[in-house]
Amino acid sequence: MRLRFFVVILLVACAMPTYAWEPTGHALITQHALQLLPRDMKPFYDANSRYIAAFCTLPDDWRETYRDEVGPNHFIDLDLLSKPPFADLIVDRPTAEKRFGKAKLEKAGVLPWTIEEHYNKLVKAMKRRDSVQIALQSALLAHYIGDAHVPLHNCKDYDGRTPEQKGIHFRWEQSLLLIALKPEMVNATEPAKVGPILKSAFGWCIESFGKCDAIFVADDAARKNDPVFGYRYYKSLWDATGKIMIAQLELASERLAGTWIAAWREAGMPKLPDKCATFLWESR
Repeated sequence: MRLRFFVVILLVACAMPTYAWEPTGHALITQHALQLLPRDMKPFYDANSRYIAAFCTLPDDWRETYRDEVGPNHFIDLDLLSKPPFADLIVDRPTAEKRFGKAKLEKAGVLPWTIEEHYNKLVKAMKRRDSVQIALQSALLAHYIGDAHVPLHNCKDYDGRTPEQKGIHFRWEQSLLLIALKPEMVNATEPAKVGPILKSAFGWCIESFGKCDAIFVADDAARKNDPVFGYRYYKSLWDATGKIMIAQLELASERLAGTWIAAWREAGMPKLPDKCATFLWESR
């Protein structure tokens, strides 16, 4: 782990900024979800797996260019809008905008409604048997469902509750994943049963919010062991929260697969195309 730590820290220091699970995490969630699909859906998703896995990081690329417009899609600061258990927040977006005002809602983030939007687009695409849109919407759902399972994407103190904790967002979601997580540690087993999509999406975010305290406590303890964020810091942080990270990645994979299945069923379980989607970009 020590050698891996120094190599990864060098790579992270040279990388462009990202915002959620490091791209490795998003890809891992997507790859596991693809393995959990039923036989009737497999031909399409197998044929298009490379597209879906590649496009699942597109929303972070868009955020680099259109931060103000698309940034709120990636998170929801639940405690900026209400108090636990947050059940009063599970309303359609127009109702939420009327209650809080559009500006406040966008400041807090709109992640659950973003998941609902792309779910509905996936249902429509499946009804039309539109290969390009099925692959694209499946990939975008992979990203946003992954974001919902990052605990710090669901609380207002996403980068720490005290000045000393500043940077925990990056350290936990990206550096720790690259340094300590091995792909074989993640073992998604079966697709989750997904009910009404907005209620499900809020449920995932609320559940993730409940993990934040443990991460903040672990960061305080890790900084006491190693205040310069070296090997001992990350070893301590992993020992305290590694199980949380693994569980969140597994849940995201199982719920992503379950969401794709729910959309297919809502679309009437159509026979999906079994060939590659025709993504074509031409310059003339």
